[in-house]
Amino acid sequence: YTKEIIALNKLAKLLKKKRFANGAINFETTEVKFRLAEDGTPLEIIPRERKDAHKLIEEFMLLANRLVAEYVYTLNDGKAKNTFVYRTHDYPDPEKVQTFSLYAKRFGHELHTDDGRISKSINELISDIQGTPEENVLQRLAIRSMAKAKYTVTPNIHFGLAFQHYTHFTSPIRRYPDMMVH
Repeated sequence: YTKEIIALNKLAKLLKKKRFANGAINFETTEVKFRLAEDGTPLEIIPRERKDAHKLIEEFMLLANRLVAEYVYTLNDGKAKNTFVYRTHDYPDPEKVQTFSLYAKRFGHELHTDDGRISKSINELISDIQGTPEENVLQRLAIRSMAKAKYTVTPNIHFGLAFQHYTHFTSPIRRYPDMMVH
């Protein structure tokens, strides 16, 4: 299935590119795994490499979640006729973003908060800090400056993913609302 997988990977990259063009935020944190001694003592922290295969699967899971949410929303004509669980993520609080901007400035990084394109500015900052000593702390603070994602039966945007409607039923299923949608 080499040709098919290569074609899917190209499509996944196009989907991701479109998401970012629409305003999605590129929060990619490094996952780690631990190597333990037989007695459970930690010996080593090993960063997990995110490969194209992981990104391909993630992109198609996002697509499935978005399309199902859009389908149910369309079925309902935008009204709450059928109960459905959406995963929403509101716009960030301007005050929190401004506070984060001042903190980033202390590290010599600029975050433009006044142009109405906060997601683009955050993505530029994340790109600028890649590989720097402050990357981890600034990335975590950027995430904390965002609104929290939540589950609700009221359709609303998912700011971080730049989707008008979104739900979550694909793996990993971590929460009870994920199971309800599934």
